[in-house]
Order: sequence, then structure tokens, then C-alpha cells
Amino acid sequence: MLFRSVSQSRYRFEIEIVPVPKGYQKVSDRERLEQGYRIESFLNAGDEHGLSEYLLGSANRLAYAVEDQVRQGILYSMVDARGGFIGTTARGIVRVPLRQPDEPTSKFAEPVRMRFPDHFFDNERVKTGTIFPQDVVFGLGMTFNGYVVVSTLGGLVVTLDRETLEVRSKLQLPHPDELITNSFATSEEAGGGAVYVASNRSMYRLVVKANGEISDELQDGAWAAPYDRGVRLKRGKIADGTGATPTLMGFGPNEDKLVVITDGAQQMRLVAFWRDEIPKNEGGKPLPRLASEIPVSFGYASEIIQSEQSVAVFGPYAFVINNIMPEDPRPLPKGGSYLRGLLVGATRQPPSGGAMYKWDSAQKKWTLLWTRPEIGPVATVPMISTSSRVVVVNAFLATRPKKTFHLGFDLDSGKNVLSIESSLNPAFNGAFSGIKCDDQGSIWYSTMLGLIRLDPARMRPGVAPLP
Repeated sequence: MLFRSVSQSRYRFEIEIVPVPKGYQKVSDRERLEQGYRIESFLNAGDEHGLSEYLLGSANRLAYAVEDQVRQGILYSMVDARGGFIGTTARGIVRVPLRQPDEPTSKFAEPVRMRFPDHFFDNERVKTGTIFPQDVVFGLGMTFNGYVVVSTLGGLVVTLDRETLEVRSKLQLPHPDELITNSFATSEEAGGGAVYVASNRSMYRLVVKANGEISDELQDGAWAAPYDRGVRLKRGKIADGTGATPTLMGFGPNEDKLVVITDGAQQMRLVAFWRDEIPKNEGGKPLPRLASEIPVSFGYASEIIQSEQSVAVFGPYAFVINNIMPEDPRPLPKGGSYLRGLLVGATRQPPSGGAMYKWDSAQKKWTLLWTRPEIGPVATVPMISTSSRVVVVNAFLATRPKKTFHLGFDLDSGKNVLSIESSLNPAFNGAFSGIKCDDQGSIWYSTMLGLIRLDPARMRPGVAPLP
């Protein structure tokens, strides 16, 4: 992977973060656009075999783009307070500082690298419990008291100095089959050291102390609470347990402070845990750490309802989508996850359903506000626009075949208030990414063919596809 910076003077600086995969050849921007049009033509024709052959023959290894990314550990990255880039590799981490901190047009300085020792990784545990062949660094974040934190698929959590990337502390989750198949959340609790980790068995708050030591001890403010891990599904998920990176809810003085996930049950539940102090009941005894859970419904009956996306929240609102496709007896053509993602909604029936829930602070429980069973969500994290009070979803519609949509729904009513219609070109398929929005109202997301910006101000008006 090449990390690039373009300044106002059009200066481009490239740093090799990880070695490129064997057989990979870089293609130009024009060639990538042409790849998008070729992929679109195969999808419109319903030619799965032709698409498979085309992707397998692509110089930039599109057929195995997702697998290459995971194998190299290129999943999460962040920018620190001084404008430097921090990202992970399969078994290491790199920081690329600016030569002039806080100056956006600054060139990058030499990278700082750290490779973790082999004993940090448990290949057998990961191979047995997930779809991946070996253990890698998977999650990345920074605590509010200033330490970089990474987690591995095999259940190890590591703290590092933010400047030198020197390892300060590590903690292995206690159960022999415990995995961490998502990233984690951090917050100001516990002196700025709170780290919220969801394994495939339990929800944890770990605490990074002022000296960088990570703790799971109650006296340090840490806690753990089990949830329903369910069973390992045949398709659609990395492992058993939650498919969601923990999401934090409640930051105001009168708001309940929660951490939210979906669990691993076949009909997943929306689960909230008290993330800090636990309220007491009328008798003065603390309530359970698990604050409330509710089976997720999308307005139709289904044997399996599960998700690999984080819960999208704003205030008391929590939005979830379904990621499990219906059974299809047809064998899939040869290729990796990117190929399978392209077929969803084009030649294969997509998952169905999105639902909005609201936290009832008085009753300390979830309530269902509305469902949208007719949407076929792409495997993209939805976004909530706080100013317009709209949740935006990348999805397909059965009533509009061979079209991709970005749909916006009112938080309270579920009314469709935004619709951006596009084609089956992969530029409009945000699978494996998250939707963002800038101050000008444009929608951003990443694809295998590059970073995409949708500017509604430049679009032609049309007829809304949904009420």
C-alpha cells in the first residue's frame, strides 16, 4: 500500500507502508475508471463467470483485494493531534509524522515503525475460530490519556507510546477461544484510559493507566460482561459473537452512558451495557451491567438476522442493518470477497432490512421506532446526519433492479427524505467502508477503485423511489 500526500503545490510523496502483494501491478487513474465500466458491463449482463475471469486477470489483483488488505493488516488508520498518520500492518504499526506539525501542506517525515514479536500472535486460535488463515493486527485507536492501542484477531490488546511506538503493556483476553474481530472504542472515563472491547464472548472495559499499563482489574475501573455469542454462521460473518465495533451512546450530563453492540444470536439483539457507573433500582441495589437487549426486527420473519456493521447512533437513536444474504443454491464463481460483494444486489439477492431503535431513559430499555424491510443494505456502515436528522444508507431496492442507491430516512418517522440513484458501477458500491459527510453536504466513502465524493448540488432531480 502506498500512502500519499498532495500539497497545495501538487507535491506527491509516497511511502511504502507494506510490500505490495505478489503479482500486483499499479494501474493509472484512467485504467481504474475503465475497470469500473468493465465491471458494470458484466453486472448489467448478469455474467458472473465473465466478471470472475476479468477480476482474476486484473493487474492490480481486484479479485483478492479484500484478502490482500486483511492479510497485510491494512484495516484501520488514524490521524493524531499534530497531523501525523498512524496505521497498522499485519504484524506491526507505523507512524508517519509531518515535518511541520499542524501544517496541513507539510511534507511527511521519515516513518517510525514497530514490528511486534511472533509470540504476540496465535495463528491456531484464529484459523480455528475465524475465516482467516492466521492472526494479524486488527483494531487500532488512541486513548484519551494519549496511548496508541492495537488489538489482534487472537484476543491480545497492546498499548504503545504515541511517539516512539514502544510497547508499554499487553493483555490477553482470558478464554482460550476468545477473539476480537472488530476494532474498539475509547472514551474519557477512567481518567481518559477507557477502552471498550467486544470479543466474541464478552463486552469489556479495559483501562489504560497514566503509565501506559493496561488493566482488566475492577479496582482500576475495568469490567467485563458476557453476552449471547450465538453460533458460527456458514456465511456472512468472520466468526461467532458480535459483528459490531462497540459504539458509545450518552455524553450529556442527563444522558445514560451506554456502550452498544449487536450480539451473536441468529436473530441478533441490540444490546446496551452501562459503560460507567451503574444506576440503582428502587431498593438501592445496582442494576445488571447489561442494561437492555431487544431482538432486532426488520418487519419480516427470517431465520437469520445478523450484521457485520457497527450500530449508528445519535443521542438516543440507534440504527441497525441486516448483512446476511438469503440462501442461494448456485455456486459462486472463483474469486474473493470483492467479487462476492459486487454480485450482491446485482446477480444475487441482497440482505433485507434496516431498523431504528430509541433508548427510553425513563424505562431503561430499547423501543422500536420504525423498520424498512424493502432496502437491501450494502455492507457499509450507515451514517447519521445530526443537523438534518437523517440516517443515510448505501442500498439496493428490489423495485429498481440494476441500480444502486444512497437513501436517507428521517430519524423519527422513517420517511424517505433523500435518494441518490446510481448504476451498478463499483464506484457507487461502498462495501467494506463507512459513509462520511463534509461541511458542504457531500457524501464520501472509499471503494477498491478509489475515494468517492457525491455532490448532491450537481445532481439532476428525479422521482423518489420510496415513500
